[in-house]
Amino acid sequence: TAKYCKKVGEQYFKKLNTGLTTEEFCVLDITYYEDKKICQRDLALALLVNRANMGKILDHLEKRGYIKREVTTKQNRPVKIVILTKEGEDVYIKTLNALRPGIQKMIQFITNKETDSIIKSLRRIRQAVKESIEIDI
Repeated sequence: TAKYCKKVGEQYFKKLNTGLTTEEFCVLDITYYEDKKICQRDLALALLVNRANMGKILDHLEKRGYIKREVTTKQNRPVKIVILTKEGEDVYIKTLNALRPGIQKMIQFITNKETDSIIKSLRRIRQAVKESIEIDI
């Protein structure tokens, strides 16, 4: 199911001509909902990509001005923070609005109760993962 959804997502993004890949959109999405900034390592963990691939994705987004990276310290260690820019926020919202009709078309096959249950479950899973994985940066 995951591979199928990924392939459909890639094709859908190409069809919409948003200028973003699914991975780039996910970076903007996660960063947007994490108060517009997140540690680069946490972002890689959330997207299940290695740090090298995360760096490439972030390079593309940074070149287009959608994110910026800053180095800060945590426990006396350097930490790279990804910050969503105004341009990044604008393209995220524009892309999200372009995705909505397709999403609405898909969810018409699922009842509101089922949708609420799925959302609630996914949020609980995300929170459980976040609380279960101790990240030492």
